[in-house]
Amino acid sequence: MAEKRTFGWVQEAYTISNLKNVVRVFVFDSAVNKKLREDKIPRLISDEYHKDEMIKLLSTDEMEIPYILLKGKGTPKGFTRSNAPCSGIIQAVLPGQRKEYQSDWPADSFLRWAVSIGFLNYDRDKDTCSISELGYRYAVSADGSKEEKEILTEAFLSYPPVCRILSLLENGKSMTKFEIGCQLGFVGEAGFTSIPQNLILQGLSTANTPDERNKLLSDTEGTSDKYVRTICAWLKSMRWVMQVSKEVTADLRYMTHTDTINQSYQITLEGKKILKYATGASKYKRIDKRVMWDMLATKPSDRNYLRNRRTYLIKYLSTAYHSLDEIIVHLQTKGMTEDTGTISDDIQGLINIGINVNRNGNTFKIMDSIVGLNIPDSVKSVAATKSDLSLLKDDIRKKLNHINHKYLVLIDLGFDGNADRDYELQTADLLTSELSFKGARLGDTRKPDVCVYHDKNGLIIDNKAYSKGYSLPIKQADEMLRYIEENQKRDKALNPNEWWTIFDDAVSKFSFAFVSGEFTGGFKDRLENISRRSHTNGAAINSVNLLLLAEEIKSGRLSYGDAFTKFECNDEITM
Repeated sequence: MAEKRTFGWVQEAYTISNLKNVVRVFVFDSAVNKKLREDKIPRLISDEYHKDEMIKLLSTDEMEIPYILLKGKGTPKGFTRSNAPCSGIIQAVLPGQRKEYQSDWPADSFLRWAVSIGFLNYDRDKDTCSISELGYRYAVSADGSKEEKEILTEAFLSYPPVCRILSLLENGKSMTKFEIGCQLGFVGEAGFTSIPQNLILQGLSTANTPDERNKLLSDTEGTSDKYVRTICAWLKSMRWVMQVSKEVTADLRYMTHTDTINQSYQITLEGKKILKYATGASKYKRIDKRVMWDMLATKPSDRNYLRNRRTYLIKYLSTAYHSLDEIIVHLQTKGMTEDTGTISDDIQGLINIGINVNRNGNTFKIMDSIVGLNIPDSVKSVAATKSDLSLLKDDIRKKLNHINHKYLVLIDLGFDGNADRDYELQTADLLTSELSFKGARLGDTRKPDVCVYHDKNGLIIDNKAYSKGYSLPIKQADEMLRYIEENQKRDKALNPNEWWTIFDDAVSKFSFAFVSGEFTGGFKDRLENISRRSHTNGAAINSVNLLLLAEEIKSGRLSYGDAFTKFECNDEITM
């Protein structure tokens, strides 16, 4: 369990006063600690959740508390999140909207926040938390005092993503959460997705009601976009950034669409001054960066391998300037065989999480003092256990000389059964932003996932993210057949949303495509069946071959017309 913690990245934990109460839990006889022992835990937590043990642990001067007792359990069978019983210490600290406590998800978010910025120490072997010296100073500081502000400043500036966001805003121009999010995190990796802003504008241009607009702007975001929104809430509280409304523009099918995104941010004068502490500029002493092993990868199945590789990279680049070839030789001594493309993307990822990497010619050096970064003893032996998926991405990375490596995330998403929306969005972005096809992600009820076109050729796409491959079941084949027939007849009585208007009037030749991580079973029979019944040809293409096809198009080796011809084979496209 301890290896599955994701310290270093925080979502949905905004309020600094609640953070302080979480830290004050660990100070014996503080007002928060005392209320927990004498009132809240006896009243809110039942015996089955170890309330007596909780009270005992909270009654000592030097507390070391198991993470599970702090976070609590998930929602028990027969309950919903809204009525689940209180089962953790931090749940009891955080006030809910309709009840006196929060669920385990916010409790976990606040714990990760406190650990990530150095207020709590985390013992990985024991899976326990205790208060740090900085955390104790923070807990006993007077609310609103100068001392409290100085401690928060030190803590936040030790957290690399804070420095990354401030640096991106340094020039004084406002940026939306999507513009920041696409530059936060590791390149082309699940766990660091950002929704393409032009697709947000596409959706806003067709939203019919205020509710649709609000839902699109508040609910449609990638993982990195959520991190941006959370961190910027902290920076607003510190008065280092301010939230503004920003007008943004995108070229859509018939027009240039301009709209307003309210979740946009701009640095303040105080924020610019504070940023000098992060960079060590002029007379300001640079603050050490706290980098946790967990934050170096989150979602991939071989995240421990990636965390280890990036840990070795950070430690090596902290000693002196090194070239890519020297880094490769160094990693070989750790049992890791890598190439320059992979290392280049890793270095960009380090920059994107907020580590100050300087380049001198063809060599690189980390200019920050890094603290808190160690490989856990339990995973030091995973040096040779890179996953097949990572090996595949490394191989494809070498072949993408014209396509942005951020689209390597399509390989991850194609095998993630919970990532349908992100898979659709990133596919649409690859085709429209990177390759300049016209079209968009539709992806709502009774609409295809993605439609694109170029000159007279149009393509109707269904994205399917499956962990064990996609066999194209009959039901989903019939769904594609329905879309093809709706496009052929273009009768509003068949489908009042008229999704086919995404295509230009000049588009006269159509084909269909299924996009997935891998195809299995009798998918070819279903492709042929759709073709016979609709008199329309189509194809299946996996994420890897879609990327290779994109590379051929963008390099100029394959014309747009010939690319569409490939989707007429009624079979799987292989490049």
